[in-house]
Order: sequence, then C-alpha cells, then structure tokens
Amino acid sequence: MDKAYDPILQCEVDAIVIAKTLNDLEENKHRYQCLCCGEKVYLAAADSSERTPHFKHRRGNNDTECERYLGQPGALERFVEIRKNKQENIEFYFNNDRMTFEIGVSFTEEELEKFEEKKQIMVVSSSCGTKPFLSLPLNRTVFIPGEKNYFTITEFSPDYYVSFDSEDSYYICRNVMKTDEGINIFRVKVQDEHSRRLATSIFYTGTKYIGISENEEIIQELATLEYVISEDVFSFITDNRRFYGVSFSVNRVEYSVLYFFQQYDYRIETLEKFNILWPPVYIKDTYLSCSKDTVFVHSSFELIPYRNTSITDTNLKKISRDILKLYINDKVSIHEKNINVCIKREKKIEIETTQEKPVIIYSDRYTISDDYDYYLFDKNGCTRLIYGSNIYLSESDRIVGYKNGHVKKSIYACPKEKTDTRQLINDILKYHPQSEVFNPDDFMNITTDETVVLLYLESCYRNGRINTVIKQYIKEGLI
Repeated sequence: MDKAYDPILQCEVDAIVIAKTLNDLEENKHRYQCLCCGEKVYLAAADSSERTPHFKHRRGNNDTECERYLGQPGALERFVEIRKNKQENIEFYFNNDRMTFEIGVSFTEEELEKFEEKKQIMVVSSSCGTKPFLSLPLNRTVFIPGEKNYFTITEFSPDYYVSFDSEDSYYICRNVMKTDEGINIFRVKVQDEHSRRLATSIFYTGTKYIGISENEEIIQELATLEYVISEDVFSFITDNRRFYGVSFSVNRVEYSVLYFFQQYDYRIETLEKFNILWPPVYIKDTYLSCSKDTVFVHSSFELIPYRNTSITDTNLKKISRDILKLYINDKVSIHEKNINVCIKREKKIEIETTQEKPVIIYSDRYTISDDYDYYLFDKNGCTRLIYGSNIYLSESDRIVGYKNGHVKKSIYACPKEKTDTRQLINDILKYHPQSEVFNPDDFMNITTDETVVLLYLESCYRNGRINTVIKQYIKEGLI
C-alpha cells in the first residue's frame, strides 16, 4: 500500500515521501500503522531501484484484504479520518494525587452532537470479548467538549480494547502497560496531576517523569542511580496489585543510566528546545490554541515534513538559522525527541481574565526544578539558575520563577524572628557585667527608634557608666 498512518504526527503519510525524508529506517521500522486495520506496517523497498517504496504488513498479515478495502472509492479518506480521530481521542495517564491509572478521552462539540443523535456509548475492556470495565454514554452530560476527560482504569492490562459504537469493532491500544518485571514511564504535566504515558521508548534529560513497576527492586535501583534526581519511593494498590513508583529526572546521559534503561527497552537522549515567539498562544488541554494563521517559532532542530512535523514544505518558511515561520491552516503537529507540540488554529479564543497569583515559598535552601525559568536576585544583581542546582538564600535574596514572561513562583529566605531587645540587654548585663565610663559624645551619631535602648542610655547618663558589650552592640546597630 502507498499510504499509512503516522500516530506520532497524527496524519496520513506517503511511502515515497517517507523514503526520502526518514534517516533512520531501522529505528522507525514499526512507527507506522495500516490505515485500514490499525496493525503495524513497515516501509519496504526504500532503497530499491526496481520497486517503488511502499508499506507492508509484517509477514503479510491481512495485507491483501486491507489493500482490497483501500481500493474502494472513498475508502482511503474514510479510514484516514477514523484512524486520526481515534489516535487523538485516546491517551493513558497516571494520576499523581489519586495514585490510579486513567484513560483520557476528548471529543469536539460536533463529535458529541453526532454521538448523542445515534445514542452511542464508549466501552473499554482489558481483552476482546470480555465484559467492559468502563461503559459511558457519549453525550455532553458525561463528557466536556474540547477538553480531556479522565476515567479510572480498574483493570490492569498490557492491552485495552476501546469501542465508540458499542458494536463488535474495537480499536486496540497495544502495549499500554508493562507488567511483572517491566517499568512504565509517565511524563509529569506542569498544569495538573495527570502524568501522560510515554508513547515511545525514548525519554529526555532535564524532564520530570514518574517510573512505576510491580517490582520494588527496579524502582529502588532507579532512585539510587548516579545522575538521576529522584524523590521518595512511594507505593499504592490498584486492581488488587501493588505498584511502586518514583518521580525522577535524568540530568546527564551516562553509561550506567543508559544501561539501566536499556534493560527495559527505553533510551535517553538530550532534550531539544522549541518555543513559540509570536503570536501569543494559549494552552487548551493537550494542544496550543492560536487565533492567527502564521506563527513564528524558535527551534533547536530542523523541521522536516513528514519526519518530525505534519506541516508541508509550502507552509514552512525559514527566517534565520533557528527562526521559522509556520502557516497554519488547521493544525500542525511537531514531534522531535522530547518535543511533542500540537498547534491548532481557532477563530475564537476564550481567555480567562482571572489573574493567577504567584506561589510564595519561604526556604533557606531551594533546589531548582524544571517547571519554570528561575532567576536569583541578590546583592550581585540577577543570575539565571540551572535546573538541579541548590541555592542557599540570605535574608535579602530572592528567587523568581517565570513562565511566558509571567511571575509564577517567588522564593524567599525564612523570616528571622525579631530579637526581644529588653531580654537581650538583660542577658548581657547578667552574663557580661563588665562596664566603663559613659561618654555622651560616643552616641552623638547614633539614631535609634528603640524605646528600650533610649531608656537604657538615659539611665547610663544618670549613673555615669555603661556596659561595654551593650555599648558595642549599639554602635554596630545590632540593637
């Protein structure tokens, strides 16, 4: 077959175009899916001078039947839309607060209207032919249009079967959970408590993840790896099974770390950077919403159509070495290493006018996290802080965390308790009784609003002597 579905970019791709743009064919060998049945297909005859590049099922699995289906008039377009919708609708998560696994589902207003008219339901089961553990009517009472709706998974399974029409046709989500001796990795979201399951076997440095396994030793080893920053190991029970987990991030790609994750079919790479410069965009669940048809972006990597972006050559313009202009008709997906961005154009964007107040934290020692861009303001000026560094704060120091130019977090040193001046003077008189002749001229330049200090100086003037230690404290401004 000439075309296949790319679940990463969420679009239809052409075999000839992929053969020209894809560098590492072996790494992406099973990246694509059949437009008809959804099974994995691979690119064949990519370097052949005799045959045209095409997609092929593994071991000829149903390839003849699928080719026949896709040969029908209009079948290709229909199957592309089905595959596209199902990939966008379903994702899997771990809820950090509730300690449960979840399925995340989203529908547009138009999709829910059609579902309601046909009185369709969504069912989810852990194996084909078994009773669903989740059955929900597809309407606007149960689902909020345009947002991700989360539902708890009560049956732990490697695969899940999902249907949107309550018939015998299921969409199979394969290899969702790794059981027994495996490890499941979820990427932590800054916005909320729902951490999304990794869609690939690759994850990146400087990014916060949660690792979960039924094997406690695996999680303990992960938490103690060098160059891995981790929090305390936790445990929870779901579906009568005990799991162990830990929040972690890798700050350096090193052999021992690489070897550990390779045992569980994961690979670490150094993160890339992708920033939208103009116009302002707004986060709406899992995508970025934009009201303009052009977007200027800064990218640390090259955008290559149908390899790491769904945008075409004609809608991509290079302004400088790392500044690009993107023309957005409807939606653009970008996927490169740790970057997974979806930009949608919407004619009308509703913006909440409520100003979010920054979080204020008091701590004498603070470890820089990766949720915001942090700066230290002290007597030396302003210094940008690196993720993972430990900063000790004095009374006049301040750390500020920014996101998109807005202050999101401020960290101050713990406030020091004000000394009781009267008690301090009494303690000095008790434990350091040495005194000397009082000379009023020694205090001509001393200014203080402390009534206790003024009364003490007045008593010294009357009796002609002053405590030596208290005199020094007053002259140095300590009391």
